[in-house]
Amino acid sequence: MNLRVTLLTILALVAAAALVFQAFQRQLSGAWFAFGVHPDVLTLIDRSLEDQKHLARFDPANAAAYRRRFEEVRELQTHFKVLAYNRQEIVERYEETLLGVVAGIVILAGSVYAWRQSRQESRAAARDRRRLASLENLSAWQEAARRHAHEMRTPLTAARLELIRMRPLLEDEQLIHLQESVVQEIDRLGRFTRGFTSFARLPRPAPARHDLGRLVGELTDLFASAWPELTLRFDPPGKTYEVLVDPEMLRQVLVNLCDNSALTLRERGRTTGERTGTATFSLTALEEGGDLRGLIALDIADDGPGIPPEIRGRLFEPYTTSRPIGQGMGLGLAISRKILLDHGGDLELLRTSEAGTTFRLLFPRPPRPPIESPA
Repeated sequence: MNLRVTLLTILALVAAAALVFQAFQRQLSGAWFAFGVHPDVLTLIDRSLEDQKHLARFDPANAAAYRRRFEEVRELQTHFKVLAYNRQEIVERYEETLLGVVAGIVILAGSVYAWRQSRQESRAAARDRRRLASLENLSAWQEAARRHAHEMRTPLTAARLELIRMRPLLEDEQLIHLQESVVQEIDRLGRFTRGFTSFARLPRPAPARHDLGRLVGELTDLFASAWPELTLRFDPPGKTYEVLVDPEMLRQVLVNLCDNSALTLRERGRTTGERTGTATFSLTALEEGGDLRGLIALDIADDGPGIPPEIRGRLFEPYTTSRPIGQGMGLGLAISRKILLDHGGDLELLRTSEAGTTFRLLFPRPPRPPIESPA
């Protein structure tokens, strides 16, 4: 909500509350003052004074007590007369005081609300700036990958073709073995080049309205046996979580995350013998939480060994990996985050420890479709 609109709304509420309170309080205070200075009350006080005089004459023994009572009643009569004389001023001051208290409470509450709104907007703006910076950073990496792939692809192809032509000319077994080893290394470099190309040419998503729970359920059913080390678990929610998403690109992200979990479990199995684990999917609508309010969160939690501390700070940067050299390029998480950022969401490392790792995929809610007017 725009801060200016919020402040104007608060001022309108304060003005409305003040007018209603003033009208109500005028009626209430007017009734009490009318009762206090009613002519019948003053008449009864006058009669009480006369009675005190008569009693003092008829009962001289208690004349002193009657005189004290007479003075007390006369003082009360004076108070009532002063009250009647200053009635309007007293009512106005009373109403102004209470009105000021009410207005102060409303203004204080409104200020707190405006402060919270401003804080949420500031946090949301900071989050948008972080998302933009991440997109710009990944775009720069994509451009670098595109150039590297372009520079490497042609010479690698030429070198491979020359080595293939050389094969019939070789008779020495050692040279043949050397030629085969060089071809294998060139093929490995070719796979890395294709990885560069896939990252550099990552397509733009074609999002459409989908029930995120249904998409996740379909994926967990389809890939239930894809990773022997990993059991996929998902309890479908009892309601619809509609998002704008490209299903194929979402599948790529989820497969990347599950593949990483399976690989870490495989690595753990080599040292501890415990090779199996579980990846649990859960959906949440973030109704609170400041800048995250209104987003749909898909959490993926595994019970693997966790992410090494030395790479957590740059986890989503391209070419960051905990695998041995030659066994991974470290592009999976960078590609996955780029896909989520292109959807207007984000990919975050929610938590990681020796007990497991949780990633959070964030999706903005789609705008509500317009209500069609009856023909």
